[in-house]
Amino acid sequence: MYDLPPGVVFGPTDPEIVLYYLLNRVNGEPMFEDSMNYITECDVYGDSNAWIKVFQETHMERLYFYAKLKKKNQKGKRIERSTHCGTWRCQKDEQLFLNGTQYGSKRSFTFVAKNGFNGMGRWTMHEFRLDGAYGNTTNHDNYVICCISKKE
Repeated sequence: MYDLPPGVVFGPTDPEIVLYYLLNRVNGEPMFEDSMNYITECDVYGDSNAWIKVFQETHMERLYFYAKLKKKNQKGKRIERSTHCGTWRCQKDEQLFLNGTQYGSKRSFTFVAKNGFNGMGRWTMHEFRLDGAYGNTTNHDNYVICCISKKE
């Protein structure tokens, strides 16, 4: 996992994240085999230890995860972004456009640790989701790509 050649950094653009990785994932389309190693599945909103453990193992400053959103209740539109260790607090929401057409959205979050939790630094996250032209894509509400960065 995350084995890149020396000097190479995985840094896809916003359109690549949404229109290639996320759209192909929710549509069940094949991706390049090598790209499967750079964005992995993680329960970002359910288990803080899961993504923190990956950071500890890889010593990376930025990682990408496929995450499934969890609704606060069956009928509601509100998403649960709290864990037993803290909460992801929304800072900014931005619509993403390509050639004048909205294809997705990008939300920025900061991790606010609960009392007694040592989060080993400050954490920020960008959550990419399908919107606009791809708003009716099957399963678009359930999967997002999260880019989590550690800020010392």
